[in-house]
Amino acid sequence: MADKGLKSNVVGLFGGTMLGISSVAPAYALTATLGIPAASVGAKTLAVIIAGFLPMLDGLGLFFVLIITLRDSADPAYGSGASIGGIGLVLILGLGLILVGLIFMLIMRARQPEFFRGETIKHESAHAMRPHEHLVS
Repeated sequence: MADKGLKSNVVGLFGGTMLGISSVAPAYALTATLGIPAASVGAKTLAVIIAGFLPMLDGLGLFFVLIITLRDSADPAYGSGASIGGIGLVLILGLGLILVGLIFMLIMRARQPEFFRGETIKHESAHAMRPHEHLVS
């Protein structure tokens, strides 16, 4: 059991590290920092790697975290030991809450479609706005 936890922690650490790197060093920040050398082929290649490859690794890492979490939480011994039909209660509760949230979101989308179309926020320059003025009353 400790071996599974170690694998989950390693995958989680990898995904979090890759997400942190790609969010802190996006391509535009890299090229702005490098200035004139950014026009060189090497810097453009590095920018493409940071802008394209690292986010892809983020996505793959988080996908594997999802798969490992689903597999682990399906085991009744993962949480309290309770199960329904041999499926761990942790997985049932987690997926059930996601389903409740999805249903609630669909209800709110039917009741307030303008929010989901992005029409409730004024599209102005952020520098011209004072706090909380961007919300339409």
